[in-house]
Amino acid sequence: MNKLTFNDTTIEIAVNDIVNAECDAIVIPTNSRLLPSGTIRCKVLRKAGSQVQLECNRIMQKISNIPMGEVVITSGGDLNSKFILHIRSGHDKKKLILATWNSLKLADQKENIKSICFPPISLEVIGFNAQTCAEIILSTIKKYILEKNVNIRNISIYLENLPDYKEFEKTLDNLE
Repeated sequence: MNKLTFNDTTIEIAVNDIVNAECDAIVIPTNSRLLPSGTIRCKVLRKAGSQVQLECNRIMQKISNIPMGEVVITSGGDLNSKFILHIRSGHDKKKLILATWNSLKLADQKENIKSICFPPISLEVIGFNAQTCAEIILSTIKKYILEKNVNIRNISIYLENLPDYKEFEKTLDNLE
């Protein structure tokens, strides 16, 4: 199985590149200053164009840093997605839960965001393997849908390879 529905919102997983996502918003990891760093972030910012980094720079002129677990939003620039949610997930389970929850909350507050796509945030970079990452992200998404969701109708997780997909698929199958 690669999708599951709760309260009219579908969670789906796929092997795909997040820069090609056809959704209203994508989520990417960030550092405290919204600077290009990390493979996913750099790839997305390169494809989105310089406009998005300029928006990030304007945000940073107003605040000193992005706290752990927090999220900011910019346009999607040249991407297929209208928005990019930049999340700072941190180095432990609680921070990843908070960052995932806050990204869903921010997206849900925007009436024009009905679909959102995540990469496997924190996978390998901070030591979470695919199984741990899947358990944290998918259980947080399910909890958000059941407790708070109003506007989001589709939540995708795009994985870069088949072994990671298989781990997320196993977790999704057990999420019911």
